[in-house]
Order: sequence, then C-alpha cells, then structure tokens
Amino acid sequence: MREQLKGQDLSFTEMAKVVGERWQVLSADSREVYEKRAAVTKEKYNVELADYKKTESYANYVEYLADFKAKNAPENNGRHVVTTGTARSC
Repeated sequence: MREQLKGQDLSFTEMAKVVGERWQVLSADSREVYEKRAAVTKEKYNVELADYKKTESYANYVEYLADFKAKNAPENNGRHVVTTGTARSC
C-alpha cells in the first residue's frame, strides 16, 4: 500500500493515516490474509532473534551498549556518575 502512495507527495504521517483508514474498511477475510502473513513473519523473526542472541556478535553488542549507556548516562540525583578509574574516598 505504501508503495502505491509514494508518488502522491504525502508526509509519513499523512501516508500512515491513509493506510490506517484503508485497513479499517478492509473486509475481515482480506485482513486475515495479512494477519496470518504477519504472524508467520513474526515467528520467523523471533526464531532468528533467539539464534542471534546466542552469538558472539550479540554478546559484543550487549557489552558495547552497556558501556555506551554508562558513559552517556545523565547524572543520578545530582551526583556525577564515575565512568572510569576507581572511586576514592574524600
């Protein structure tokens, strides 16, 4: 549906509204075809994601993300978060 609307110079929001309106008036039988396809695709995605989470690449990504969040975290309750070195007592 989106491919059909691309040539109409609509914003993303306008396009989403048109697609949503067309979905609402679609018959239940027509919807069922798309809902079944979506369910199959979602299950395939979940299987692939579970497999990916067992890889070294995923472990590296999780570590990278934790480091990134630690370095870019806002201050906690007015206290600065120490991201490197060791804590020293005052």
